[in-house]
Amino acid sequence: MRAHKRKTKNYIEENALTKKDREILKKLIKLQSKSTCLRAKVGSIVTDKKGEIIAQATNSFHSIYDCRKIGCIRDIRHVPSGTRREICYGLCAEQYAFAKMACEGKSCRGGSIYVTSHPCRICESMIAESGIKRVIFLKGYPDIIPEYDILPDYGIEVIHAREFGDEKPHTI
Repeated sequence: MRAHKRKTKNYIEENALTKKDREILKKLIKLQSKSTCLRAKVGSIVTDKKGEIIAQATNSFHSIYDCRKIGCIRDIRHVPSGTRREICYGLCAEQYAFAKMACEGKSCRGGSIYVTSHPCRICESMIAESGIKRVIFLKGYPDIIPEYDILPDYGIEVIHAREFGDEKPHTI
């Protein structure tokens, strides 16, 4: 069985960001620095269909722990970056944001998600099923190749905000 491959190989980039998008991206950059992950500082902000922020999170481990104090299990076990993602105390920033919305009974249907890094495969699926209509990311993700990205197949606009992020993808 062959992997699905889209005809479009690029993300939307030019003239796609609104003034509101730029304001939220500035908040996202500040938010990501609060992550306690020792390998990757990742942030996520979710807005509702009106553009109001309804959740924000980092990829920090559960709030009662701090990886800076307990250590990184991936470093302790010498897990190479980009492999065995299940060996990590934390969750993706998107997953924490979705959990917060679920606890508060908030819907992101028709809204947007702003993320430091392009969502991983698991988060792509969560976003696709959530009803989010726009994904705005700063950096690529090493194992996400635009023509294999599932988000556009769900009618989700994917915007690479290159003006805010560096080109170097990272992994945990």
